[in-house]
Formats: sequence, C-alpha cells, structure tokens
Amino acid sequence: MSNQPDYSDRRRHARFELLDYAIIAKPDVEESVRSVVVDISLGGLQIRSRYQFQQGEAFKMTIGRGNNQPVTINAEVRYSTPIEDSDLFSTGFRFVPQTAVERIEWVEYVHGVFKLQGEMLVN
Repeated sequence: MSNQPDYSDRRRHARFELLDYAIIAKPDVEESVRSVVVDISLGGLQIRSRYQFQQGEAFKMTIGRGNNQPVTINAEVRYSTPIEDSDLFSTGFRFVPQTAVERIEWVEYVHGVFKLQGEMLVN
C-alpha cells in the first residue's frame, strides 16, 4: 500500500502522465530544487525529488518543454510524502496563477502534452 494520500476522488481535471524536468524555487531565494514531473493536469502537477516540501508553501516552477520555451508557473504544495524503499518524495502542487498570461501558458503546455499523448496512441 502506498503512503501517498488518495486525492483521485477530489480531482476536477484529468491527469496526464509524462516525464519532464522542473526547477522549483521559492520567491526571493537563490537555491532551487531539481525534480521530475510525473503527471500534470489543468489544476496542478506531481513531481519526484529528493527534497520534502512543506504543505502550503508557495513556489515558482520552471518546467522544460523539450525544444520549446520552458513554462514558468506559481504553485502551492498540497502534499509531500516519502516514496517507500527510495530516497525520493512524491509531491503534489496546485497551480496558483498570478496573471492571465500565466494561466494561458499553462493551458497551452497541458494541451501540448495531451496532444502528444493522443498522437502517440494513434501511431
């Protein structure tokens, strides 16, 4: 049994699995945490990292987009739990847009992931 909380029944948005890199930083702090994004939705995302985040903390995340320009979003930690038999943590973030532009960029990013996954299923 997993130590992760079950948020599936409370999700309002479909989730899409992926592997992408992210750099997570607190505003006004130079240090950052490198992580891997494992799934996304319009409302948030889940990462794996070696750092345990505190619930409720706010961060700015920059997520790679392959050959495209990275997307930067503001997000809040929902949970951060250890992954059994590893030195990693599973952390869920809720997307907290600061501007309409940020919201649009995130929707475009999620749409791109959805489109790519759909094309891979067709092929």
